[in-house]
Amino acid sequence: MARKAREKSESGMYHVVLKGNDKLLFAEDDDYRYFLSLLSKTAERDYLETYAYCLFSEIAHLVLKEGLRPLGDSLKTLVSAYAVRCNEKYARSGKLFYDRYISEPIESDADLIDAVRFIHRFPLSENETVLYPYSTYGNYITKKGIRSDALMLLFDDSVMRFKEEMESEPERQFATGKKKKTLSDEQAIALVRRITNFMTPEEAERITLPMLGEIAHKLCCEGASIRQLSRILTVSKSAVEKALKVYLEQE
Repeated sequence: MARKAREKSESGMYHVVLKGNDKLLFAEDDDYRYFLSLLSKTAERDYLETYAYCLFSEIAHLVLKEGLRPLGDSLKTLVSAYAVRCNEKYARSGKLFYDRYISEPIESDADLIDAVRFIHRFPLSENETVLYPYSTYGNYITKKGIRSDALMLLFDDSVMRFKEEMESEPERQFATGKKKKTLSDEQAIALVRRITNFMTPEEAERITLPMLGEIAHKLCCEGASIRQLSRILTVSKSAVEKALKVYLEQE
């Protein structure tokens, strides 16, 4: 199957996600620092604007505006140089980065602020604080390191206003790059039994729509699919979808 063509940004701005190919991207503090030094050099050479970044062991989030070269070319130079160094350092072979990076176009100042907000709040989802060391948030607060003067103009060059804006949840949805959780049928069945206090087959046959909705919602949050729920609960897919809708409307 042919790959879906990338959506082109008219503004040249993108939210980018780089993922490891089942390998750690960053194992030590030195790895984070080396990647950031390469990002800084790439940005300087290609006039690439770096609005924000957040790096974790298996993933890197960036908000960038392409410069003299297409964004893909700049990223290829960056990740290739980093992969060579890591493979030499850890005596590894093969691809370090997942084949295809994620890119999401950003077309307005409002969306740019939202993307930066998403990245600076991303550490919170990983049980870290906004002052996570491998994020640009601290750079804007201290006015040191990689940051964008153009971005700060959107906040009237006010650190206080910047901090206030970063406290809000982003309105737009952005790709997290995280692997979607999945459950085996055995895990899903065990979870159903636990949720229902080990309901008997006879009791299961008399399950009400609201209860089915509650069970389905809890299992979906754990990674089960609608089709899987239909199979293990021996009810139709449409019944599961209807029960979920009823349950969510009552929330």
